[in-house]
Amino acid sequence: MTFIRRVAWVAVIATYFLIALGGTVLATDSGLSCPDWPACNGQAYYAGTYHAFLEQFHRFTAAGVSVLIVLLVVGLMMRARQDRTLFAMAILAPILLMIQIVLGGLTVLWKLPPQIITAHLGTALALLATLLTVAVLSSQAAPNKELPTKTRKFAQLAISNALLVYILMLLGSYVTGSGAALACPGWPLCSPASWAISNHLASINILHRVYAVFVGLVTLWTVIAAVRRWRVARGQAILALLGGTLFVGQAIVGGLIVLLNEPAFVAGLHLALAAAVWATLVILALLAVRQLRATPLPQELERMELAEVEERKKASVVRQTISSYVDLMKPHVTVLLLGITAAAMAIAYRGLPSFMLVFSTLLGGAMAAGSANCINCYIDRDIDQLMGRTQRRSIPAGRVEPRQALIFGIVLGVVAFIVLFLFVNLLSAVLACSAIFFYIFVYTLGLKRTSMQNIVIGGAAGAVPVLVGWAAVTNNLSLPALWLFAIVFYWTPPHFWALSLLIQKDYEKAGIPMLPVVMGEAETRRQILLYSLLLLAVTLILFVMGTMGYIYLVCVVVLGAIMIYLALRLWNDESKKWARTLFWYSNMYLAAIFAIMVVDRVIH
Repeated sequence: MTFIRRVAWVAVIATYFLIALGGTVLATDSGLSCPDWPACNGQAYYAGTYHAFLEQFHRFTAAGVSVLIVLLVVGLMMRARQDRTLFAMAILAPILLMIQIVLGGLTVLWKLPPQIITAHLGTALALLATLLTVAVLSSQAAPNKELPTKTRKFAQLAISNALLVYILMLLGSYVTGSGAALACPGWPLCSPASWAISNHLASINILHRVYAVFVGLVTLWTVIAAVRRWRVARGQAILALLGGTLFVGQAIVGGLIVLLNEPAFVAGLHLALAAAVWATLVILALLAVRQLRATPLPQELERMELAEVEERKKASVVRQTISSYVDLMKPHVTVLLLGITAAAMAIAYRGLPSFMLVFSTLLGGAMAAGSANCINCYIDRDIDQLMGRTQRRSIPAGRVEPRQALIFGIVLGVVAFIVLFLFVNLLSAVLACSAIFFYIFVYTLGLKRTSMQNIVIGGAAGAVPVLVGWAAVTNNLSLPALWLFAIVFYWTPPHFWALSLLIQKDYEKAGIPMLPVVMGEAETRRQILLYSLLLLAVTLILFVMGTMGYIYLVCVVVLGAIMIYLALRLWNDESKKWARTLFWYSNMYLAAIFAIMVVDRVIH
């Protein structure tokens, strides 16, 4: 593995340099100094202007990176066939390389269209992540000094942060390629506001800035989480601090682009720093994943579990009480619902609605989702005691009395209606409360314990938030809103059935007629595949209707193809590995689909 690791790191450095060099080519307007491809003005090497030199240097560097990747793939095929992850990277790397080469040629031949520039950068970043995966995972990790559950949570946070930065860089690339970099003459705020609101390019610029603030907050969260793990993963903590510092640096450089009227060297530095942030977060996520591979010894694991129990006992009573009530609201589910609500608002508005409207809608939506989840915990308290996944919830664990949980849930629902009615509109308030009633009476009381179609029908409750977001902006429900609803509705079964395969024994113990319990694992896998195919078809309708453009089409096909690939692997492999992978990916899939919709809608 030493040879593979060394070649991988050399390829990583070369690819990073290639990305930074590509940003310089774009910033200096050197891309069309060689109007043909792969030659330059009909010559293998054209000794012309400085701009032609930059473009050719970029092409020659790309050729060198290609040689390194071919060498790495050969090494992986010969020496790492037993490692599934590395072998998958050996297949993925040349595919990404070929796509990158084609996009590079099209960028020149089609005269720098912003969509192709964005796709070109996106493929390069994916290729860099692929090479980093080989470089990091080809070495062995030290014994894990942390509970695997904690390591897994941090790994998921780091991966999510990396994906958010990836989307931010694609959006930034489109800002540059479309000429929107200077559409807002002020920084950090866009001014003058009246002109910015009516200007299409300014809307793209504002979206990039607001999204950057959101990603910055997630990055801060990642840094704090990493620093808290200093004793068990000091290297990851240092790397996270480096990533956070680089993020602040590239944000400042982004401001200088506006304040200094987009000088070429500053624009190139902005992309170089952003790519460094991306690489840092990818490495951070990979180190956490590699740490998961190093399972602690049984004695060490028992010691860590006892230490965790003692640590929880030392927590303050107030903190425990607040945490217990927040736990009733199932925040990990609520965050995803709020994300698609905000996305639906941006899609309906074709930009960013006012801050107060977004805040009021998300506040009311969070309370409505929390209300439904609290009352669900109250109703299901008997079966939650039987299932390993839910035994630690606040009611089964004895941290909250059932009656108090019910009252808390009802109060949240009432306040949610009041907030949405007073500060948004009546339609959004009615929709949010209808989701509460549907989740409680139709799903929890009516279907969950009686029908194996519980998730299929009950999934409608989780799809209502997109209607709330749409109604908050438009005060009506049009056909595109219903298709957004349909996407979430058809996404729910494969997502939840993948989870049910992982905890099938829990459902059997509790007597819940989930699909794998009633029809068996084979039928569940088949249904997951069928719904994944149906989900891809449903997502394509928005393009057919003309609501979304080609950026959405390309992304949704790629994301859907990955979903179907995972479903096929799950269908052919009876192990739990692919169920876990598909369950995790489905979360990322839904978030990515709606993020892409927002980007496409703004620039479409």
